[in-house]
Amino acid sequence: MKNTYLTSYFPLISIILFSTSLSISTVIIVIDYLKMFGMYSGMLEFFSENGIKAAIFSLFALLYFMVFSALKLIANTITELSLLFFSKDVAGENLTKIRSGSTIYLIGGLVSFLSIQYQLGIVALFLLATVSYFVFIVYKFNSSLTSLSLIGLVLFHVLFWFSFMLGTLYLFFRLYNSLIASLPV
Repeated sequence: MKNTYLTSYFPLISIILFSTSLSISTVIIVIDYLKMFGMYSGMLEFFSENGIKAAIFSLFALLYFMVFSALKLIANTITELSLLFFSKDVAGENLTKIRSGSTIYLIGGLVSFLSIQYQLGIVALFLLATVSYFVFIVYKFNSSLTSLSLIGLVLFHVLFWFSFMLGTLYLFFRLYNSLIASLPV
């Protein structure tokens, strides 16, 4: 039986896997910082050790889940918008072609548990899965797009994500600088 919706739950599982591995990694880092600043022993008076870890894990799992979900929503919108601009496909066959590509993120999410001690390793795995998925998309769209349309599609994605990341970094640094400037010295 070959059902086009067989892999429809893979993105959700991938988001959960990446969120969980990043949350576990963040809990380890936050606990180390709390111990370094001397706050952890004070927190143990009110909560158990497992309670503190569960609370921190839940907080970061929710945060990472929201970030990855938003990124997936944006990525789907950008993919469909680029197909609207550059593809002659009106039936949506191109979207059906790339549905199985979510397996790339699923495998990346599973492998991310091997890098729990290294948060940058998890981020690198996510970026590797993203680049692999993009190459997969371009490969799948290659047969149904002209060379010019394929170049437009690739440039559309690259320019959007570059602008998005640059804008996000700019806002982060503006917020950081305004926070630092407001501190009494």
